[in-house]
Amino acid sequence: SLKKDQVIIAFEAENYQRHLAETKEDAKVRAIALAKAERQLADLKTNTPRLLEGLKLAHDRAKEALDYFSSTGKALQEEEAIESLKRSQRSLSYQEEELKQLLKMYKEDGITEETEEIILKRQRASVKSAEFSVKKAELTSKWALEKTIPRQAVDLKRTYADALLAYETGIVNLPRALEEETLAFTKIQRSHTKLDQDQRELIDDGKLMNLKAPTDGTIYHGKIDENSWSIEGTSKYLFKSGSVPANTVFMSFIPTPSTLTLQGAISQKEVLKLPREAKGTASVEGLEESNFPVTLTQIDGAPNTSGQYGLGLSVELPKDSSIVTGMKGKVRLVTYRKENAISIPPNAIVRDSEKTSVKLKMADGKHETREVKTGRSVNGNIEILEGLEADQVIFIPGDTDPLSKDSVE
Repeated sequence: SLKKDQVIIAFEAENYQRHLAETKEDAKVRAIALAKAERQLADLKTNTPRLLEGLKLAHDRAKEALDYFSSTGKALQEEEAIESLKRSQRSLSYQEEELKQLLKMYKEDGITEETEEIILKRQRASVKSAEFSVKKAELTSKWALEKTIPRQAVDLKRTYADALLAYETGIVNLPRALEEETLAFTKIQRSHTKLDQDQRELIDDGKLMNLKAPTDGTIYHGKIDENSWSIEGTSKYLFKSGSVPANTVFMSFIPTPSTLTLQGAISQKEVLKLPREAKGTASVEGLEESNFPVTLTQIDGAPNTSGQYGLGLSVELPKDSSIVTGMKGKVRLVTYRKENAISIPPNAIVRDSEKTSVKLKMADGKHETREVKTGRSVNGNIEILEGLEADQVIFIPGDTDPLSKDSVE
């Protein structure tokens, strides 16, 4: 017997406390990871429209540059390259003409002064510089027409193609990336919630490290179910350092006081005869001389794996009864009762395809066949519902003594 709050089971707490501490540390790490994931998702939600806008802008600008080059820029650059060469050539022509005029003018004077020599020297240098400019312009113009401008056309087309591909890919992949990140965050969040719930349950489990009696009562080893008490198998693990398998009932607690009931099981044949709320008596092994009133309170609607139907019965016990949970007894229930019922042996009844009858001995010594209506079979006799009266004498067919008879009871 146990008193309220008395410890029933005490578990070792070392492994539990270590596991709980690890779980709390993991919870801190998970909280940081969840916050980071939440921030990354928020940033992606903000940046996705911006990235799409940037890709579209790059696409539009690349297309605009290519269109301008194709329609205007290319021809303008080619014209500029040619015109640059012509300008250099004209400049050389101007410088050469000016030198020619100076030489002609100074030659007519017949005398070349020092100042005039300086002017001629400077003009000859200008001519030489103009000649180099023409040479450079020829090379530059040729390079521009043959290399720079065609390469620029290729580069602009490639830039536009890359921008178009990046934009089209971004339209498809950026929303997908956002959706993927959203789903990943939802998964992390769901896992975080589940692990938090597990942690709360683990903390609650700590309250069960010392299992206490909820009230005064008695502990029974094994399992008490609806109609039996079984301790089978408990010896395999209920010992010092033993290990109880998971989901195993190894003890049962019965509070004090408790209303005792009778639990049992009967066959299909018996359950079909049993009326609802049947009454009877119960006797307990060791107290055979005592009968306790019982009333049927419950019948299972389906059989168990053994084909038996569970029964529940209330029992009236005296206040000072020594009967406790787990004791066994025998129950007798009244399945049928009818006052002043007429019943006869089954071999006194003659049955054919048309009727059921018995033979009666009449007052004049003769006998006659009387049709009857039968009812239930009780204690080896068959109830007669109609056709007979009490104290009538019946003949039993097949008896060797023709005068053998039974009186109707």
